[in-house]
Amino acid sequence: MLCAKSGMATPRCISANLRSIGKKGQLALGKSCIGVAGLGGVGGIAFELLVRSGVGRLRISDSGFFEESNANRQSLWSRWADGRKKTQVALEFASGVNPGCRVSAFPNIATGNSPVFAKGCTAVIDATDSVSSRLAVWEGCKRTGVPYIFSSALGCRGMLTVFFGRDFAQEFGLSGKEKKHFPCDHALGPVANAIGCLSAQQALNIALGKPAITFPTVLSFDALSPSPFSLHRF
Repeated sequence: MLCAKSGMATPRCISANLRSIGKKGQLALGKSCIGVAGLGGVGGIAFELLVRSGVGRLRISDSGFFEESNANRQSLWSRWADGRKKTQVALEFASGVNPGCRVSAFPNIATGNSPVFAKGCTAVIDATDSVSSRLAVWEGCKRTGVPYIFSSALGCRGMLTVFFGRDFAQEFGLSGKEKKHFPCDHALGPVANAIGCLSAQQALNIALGKPAITFPTVLSFDALSPSPFSLHRF
């Protein structure tokens, strides 16, 4: 089997997907383009899993550089990567794992360029950490009709949902509000990575035409609770 548009043989790590999603599903992933905004604890593991899943194209955005404090939760961090630009490390990771995956790195997303980032994507995962970046990514998805996957983790807790046909800014009460921190960082490693894994799966579900966790349903995760996963409807 070939990766869509690459002409390269599918790595064995991707061939192992066939028992779960079949050749048709794998070809659908190979033809998909997923955006990942933010490559920290949530976005980094989401990106890694999408590369390993055989998604044909990925668009990434993060203006940051790796530092040692990222070690507890950011899967793309290593001592070799410390001090390096996150997008460059991500590009090299993808090349080493799945050369058939085409990755495009964008500058920091702002309202002016967010539609360019989102256009043509099957879905976009937002793993950024401020109101301004969240609204910029959302605006790009809204203007291009692309499903927007909201994902966030802080401390022992995380949450995610998919917005498609509902207004993220209005539902979260962000329109006209003073800018404030909207976290997706400084979480326990398993919390950030769990939310990242689930965000990647929502993107895969959308690419495969399967159900996703769509607002007004929100999934929350509390790592220290005896029932850590909950679904809420607003």
